[in-house]
Amino acid sequence: MANSVPFRTTPQLGPQLDDVFTGMPYWDLTGVYDGATVVSGVSSPSYKLGNVEIGDDGREYYWVQASADIAATATTGTQVVITTPGYTVATGSGGFYTPVNTAIVSGQYLHVSRGAKNAVPA
Repeated sequence: MANSVPFRTTPQLGPQLDDVFTGMPYWDLTGVYDGATVVSGVSSPSYKLGNVEIGDDGREYYWVQASADIAATATTGTQVVITTPGYTVATGSGGFYTPVNTAIVSGQYLHVSRGAKNAVPA
């Protein structure tokens, strides 16, 4: 049976490709960075906005922050536009999609995929 949840094929620590976080998470061998605590001399998350991962489904996934609330969409996820250099997203026709059936609140962090879920990657 195929795995229905995409996972990274790049060898890097970081969040699952379909997880959504209210605070910027920190992935490293030392623990979790909560946005205020310095852990082992590190004062910023190791996983940065704009990081690109490749999923086992052949899609590119970009680590971004929502700049507005984004409604959930079944089957494909909701299409969004990425604004750089801040790597923020909002609903629009940018060709990137949020996780399927997942409502996003402004300020949350997530991966968006290039191309809709259940479609041939572009």
